[in-house]
Amino acid sequence: MHAIIPVAGKGTRMRPLTWSVPKVLIRLAGNTVLGHIIDKLTASGVNHITLIVGYLGDEIVKWTRLNYPDIQVDYAVQERMDGLASAIYLAEPMTDDGQTLVVLGDTIFRADLKLAYNDDSNMIAVKRVEDPRRFGVVVLDGSSVKKLVEKPSSFISDLAIVGIYGFSSGSVLMDAISRLIASGTRTKGEFQLTDAMQLMLEEGRPFGCFEVEDWYDCGKPETVLETNRILLDMGTGLSARDHHSSVIIPPVSIDEDVEIVSSIVGPYVSIASGSTIQGSILSNSIVGFGTTLRNVNIHGSIIGNEAEISSTAVSINAGSSCRIEV
Repeated sequence: MHAIIPVAGKGTRMRPLTWSVPKVLIRLAGNTVLGHIIDKLTASGVNHITLIVGYLGDEIVKWTRLNYPDIQVDYAVQERMDGLASAIYLAEPMTDDGQTLVVLGDTIFRADLKLAYNDDSNMIAVKRVEDPRRFGVVVLDGSSVKKLVEKPSSFISDLAIVGIYGFSSGSVLMDAISRLIASGTRTKGEFQLTDAMQLMLEEGRPFGCFEVEDWYDCGKPETVLETNRILLDMGTGLSARDHHSSVIIPPVSIDEDVEIVSSIVGPYVSIASGSTIQGSILSNSIVGFGTTLRNVNIHGSIIGNEAEISSTAVSINAGSSCRIEV
């Protein structure tokens, strides 16, 4: 089974973290964003992944091949950010007539991906939302898809397309995208996958849909932290072993070689391999690889790889009715 994962975004909303680390390799709940997605894919039978990369793309390909050596991983480079359909079309040389999944690389989801496999119909994952104007939406006729609209200005459906697509033929998908691009048809200035699928629908290629249980945005620091909390509540991640003279408050995900001394850690904390936490209080936060925290009190934070944060005691003469944050 072949899956195409577009991961070419620069992650500007996650800066400064994403100056040196691709957004999809930010770690939460015991794995990277991309790792959580690939785990779902391989569990459903995917054994071939094509990554559409751009910024820091070499790091993404290297990480994927290192951590998933048993699956075929190839890639294409997106040089022009001109729409999702254009990005996916870069995988055309790696695509055949078999079933093909397209899964966006910045969204972690809970769904039975086997519902995306259908020999007789293409399938679209959807979720009911209060404000569908920010999404592509599906309009149904019974259980079949009647129409696809990208970011409608007025209400026509509350079934938002969440970024998981199952195509009964990868070649048919690529042909539709090719003709869309050749026609120059753009929506909001870009070649949209929704428009390519609408073209397939108008040509008699049936589409169905299935609802996901949930999907979690990993595009901004606050939503990454929220997703980390949700996944930890679900039991995702690594269990915490005992740490000398420290208090660990679950749920947490702490790699085996993390050193924690005289600290309070948790709840909702993920700490990656090689990090040291000493004399600190840490909650609702994510800590990357090889990072050292000494004598700090940190909450609601994302700290990257190989960082060092420390604090020392301060002397303060404070008058009445003052407020001091250190």
